[in-house]
Amino acid sequence: MDDTASHVMVTPGEVAERDGVSKQAVTKIVRQLVDKHDLPVERDGRDRIARFSLAHYDHHRGQFASSARTTAARGSAAGGKETAAANSDSRDEALRREAWLRLDRAVLQQQEELKKLVRADKLQEGLSGAGRKIQSVVARLPNRADDMALAVSREGSQGLRTLLRTIAAEINREIADELDALARAAPVNDDRIADESEDTAA
Repeated sequence: MDDTASHVMVTPGEVAERDGVSKQAVTKIVRQLVDKHDLPVERDGRDRIARFSLAHYDHHRGQFASSARTTAARGSAAGGKETAAANSDSRDEALRREAWLRLDRAVLQQQEELKKLVRADKLQEGLSGAGRKIQSVVARLPNRADDMALAVSREGSQGLRTLLRTIAAEINREIADELDALARAAPVNDDRIADESEDTAA
């Protein structure tokens, strides 16, 4: 997982206030993004998600908002009791976070353009599908038992060796064709992560 020290990390409550949604809705999305995109997170002593990368969250959700809004939400949640000096510090912190956020987003954008971002759940699904295709091809090998027996009776071990080379080439070709068909049937882009409001509407 990424080194979280290099990311702008926020709490579900801060993003919930920024986006005007419930904390539970944000937490649900974060869990989905952890499972599907390996979202960088920090966990507490009970292994619960305490904070997560804002840039990665916004990138995968397709919602880019200024980190200053999240910083403002944090100040509001604290009760709005900052002094003038604290307000200045808060602004400096917002600017610093904004700079880190821009860097995070630039890196994510570059990775996406280079096709380096892969959904963990889709990768596992693809590997499982490929495994099933390979198994189905190899499982047909016993069907060639009669051919093998005939090769042995005619030419002995040399005849069997020649036939096995032919069968191996056929299996390799069938596997390649099956995997190619699997790849062609896959969607070009992954579906977006639905939020809680969309699930309710559905």
